[in-house]
Amino acid sequence: MTLLIASLASVFGVALHIRLAHRYGWGKPVRKDGPQSHLVKEGTPTLGGIAFILIALIVWLIFGVKTSDAWAVSLLTLGAAAGGLFDDFLSLRRKRLVAEGIDASTGLLARYRLVIQAFFALLFAIYAVTNGKTMFGLIGLDLIAFTLIIMGAINAVNFSDGLDGLAAGMMVIMLLPFLGHPFSLPLIGSLLGFLWHNSHPAKVMMGGVGSEALGAALAGIAITSGWVWYLPLIALMPVLEVLSVMIQVSYFKRTGGKRFFKMSPLHHHFELSGWSEIQVVMRFWLVTAFCVATAWVLERML
Repeated sequence: MTLLIASLASVFGVALHIRLAHRYGWGKPVRKDGPQSHLVKEGTPTLGGIAFILIALIVWLIFGVKTSDAWAVSLLTLGAAAGGLFDDFLSLRRKRLVAEGIDASTGLLARYRLVIQAFFALLFAIYAVTNGKTMFGLIGLDLIAFTLIIMGAINAVNFSDGLDGLAAGMMVIMLLPFLGHPFSLPLIGSLLGFLWHNSHPAKVMMGGVGSEALGAALAGIAITSGWVWYLPLIALMPVLEVLSVMIQVSYFKRTGGKRFFKMSPLHHHFELSGWSEIQVVMRFWLVTAFCVATAWVLERML
């Protein structure tokens, strides 16, 4: 029932958001140096994460079990969503300023973005350690590890949000091992409703408010469920996405301008290698499903 209600509410809630996005000009800017097939997406309504995150939270508050872990994950999700929303609105503001011929710097948010993420991640890590969640069994080390894992997940899912349905579909699959967590079913349902509109060709994008919230939620759910060691396997494709960006930047600087990948994040490399957008999305979903199934088997065996 929770899944059904969240799904239906999200279908209609995201549709309403699309209308508001058209009215207020919340259109996604597209990289001009990216795949040329993406240029047609310029102006596609964005900030869709506002709708499905709020719906997931509301459905959980009405129908879900209110455990302390669920409260902690929901608050972490909201914090990450707020940081992503700030980034999104700055991007939209810069887009308008550039269109008006005004120089718009991009340095402010990039300089403090990790600090914002670290703040919310550390607060959650303190909660987790205080409530008996462990990774190495040493309080200081666990605090650092949980903080870095949450920050890594936030950025990994954010980098994965570049193709129609890619991040949302992978997230649904990655949440399947955690159906027993009170926050998982409302989030899966809201994502399914969002995918109704985000499937190719997408009528709405989730924006940083959605992708960063999803990364935080996934990490928080994994930590509170005791599956943190399996998270790199479950989220293998988002991990590879963020690693591809790190490798590309490092290689570019070391070689004086050469590229290791045709383009990063990784999904763009495959696009420029000849895969269609739908092929990339479906194959990333399939690999994610295989990784999740493998993690499930290993957890039962070990």
